[in-house]
Amino acid sequence: MDGEPYHQGDPFRPEVFFLGRTEGWGVARGPTGRLLRRCRVATDGRLDDAYRAIHFEETFHWDDGEREEWRWAMTRGLNGHYVAAEALAGAGIQGRYDGADYVLSFRRPLRPDGGPRPRFVTRFTQISPEVALKSVSLFLWGLPVGRLTAFHRRTD
Repeated sequence: MDGEPYHQGDPFRPEVFFLGRTEGWGVARGPTGRLLRRCRVATDGRLDDAYRAIHFEETFHWDDGEREEWRWAMTRGLNGHYVAAEALAGAGIQGRYDGADYVLSFRRPLRPDGGPRPRFVTRFTQISPEVALKSVSLFLWGLPVGRLTAFHRRTD
């Protein structure tokens, strides 16, 4: 990653990890922990030098045939925090560190045509230079309604 060696406990750096391609798999669970569906997830990221931001598409291929696309832009601020935007969630999403984990919290509709806007709390944990664990909790009206656990593996 970025030509630098990775050390256990190093913080997850999205602007480095998501450059290029990643591929992974995950499971979605309901509020009681029941398995709802599985997915393959792929990202393709590139650096935008003009804005000093990383842009990447995240595509979920669900086992029921649904395909879901998320379009991200993210930049690191001088204070070490991040500012992100996603096509349906909007701009102004704040990313922060909790220890070495990278955490985002935002609202986003479940469907492109609208509907409920649950709060997503997403946590990335670096496992190795090539692998990151993603844990997502969804809340609606303050109540937990689901979880996604997935991993991303760099493929280039």
